[in-house]
Amino acid sequence: MIIPVHFVCLVSVIIENKDYFMEKWKDGLKSENVLVRYRSKQFIKIIEKAEPIKEFDVNLFLKLIEKMTVFEGEKIIVSLLDGTEIGCEIE
Repeated sequence: MIIPVHFVCLVSVIIENKDYFMEKWKDGLKSENVLVRYRSKQFIKIIEKAEPIKEFDVNLFLKLIEKMTVFEGEKIIVSLLDGTEIGCEIE
């Protein structure tokens, strides 16, 4: 199945680029939008101490992912609950 493998890779990408994402979420804490502040706080809490995962974690998936859109077996666009979209090529 495509989704578990790509989710594991996605978490690795987020962790490898933790500084970028943490800065984005820290900016979100200043938003006037209550939902943006809530999501930013939630993501910071999850990712600040996160380690790379080796297998699919359904609880983590439900905390991070809004949806995954698959395009004709070529790529997947992963939409996080904070509105971030990340593209993944399907090999």
